[in-house]
Amino acid sequence: MCKKTKNEETATLSPEEIEKQAESLYSHVKDISSLKYESELRREDSLIQQSSHMQTAFSFMTAAVFMAFPILIEHRGKISLDFFFWAGSTITIALLASLVLASLAQRRVLKKTFMNIPEIEQFVSDTYSDTLSRAAQIKQWVQVVGDVQVSLDAANNSRVKLIQWSMRCFFLAIGLIVVWYIIGLIILY
Repeated sequence: MCKKTKNEETATLSPEEIEKQAESLYSHVKDISSLKYESELRREDSLIQQSSHMQTAFSFMTAAVFMAFPILIEHRGKISLDFFFWAGSTITIALLASLVLASLAQRRVLKKTFMNIPEIEQFVSDTYSDTLSRAAQIKQWVQVVGDVQVSLDAANNSRVKLIQWSMRCFFLAIGLIVVWYIIGLIILY
C-alpha cells in the first residue's frame, strides 16, 4: 500500500476541517510567538539592569582608585610622579570606556512598535476580507508581534555587545591596576 502525500491528505478534507487545522497550527505559532516576545521583553529589562550594575561597579572602582592614589603618592618612596600619572591615566581611561559603553547599553533605542489604535482600525478595515477566518486573524497577529519582536531582538543583541565591551574595559582596568602595582613594586625594590 502506498503512503498518501500531504497534498492528497488535505485534498480529502473539507474546507471546514482545513480551516480548523489552520487555526490549530496558527494558534500554536501564536503561543510560541507570545513566549518569545515576552522573553525578549524580560531580556531587555535584564540587560538594562546589568548595564546599571556596570555603572555601579565603575563608581566603586573609581572611588577606590582615587582614594588610594593620594595615599600612594604621599608614600611613594623613589617612584616618580610620572609613574602615577601614567598609571592613573591608563586606569581611568579603561574605567571611563567601561562607563560610556554601559551607559550606551542602558539607553532606550529606537525600535519598531505596535501600531496606534486608529492605525490598527484603518489596517483592519483595509484588509478585512483577508482576515475573516480565525486562522488568518491569528496569522496576522503573529506577523505584527513578530515584526516588533525582531526589532527588539536586534536592539537587545546590540546591548549585549556593548555590555560585553564594557566588562572587557572594566577587567582591563583591574588588570592595569595589577600591572602598575607590580611595576611599582619592582621600582621600589
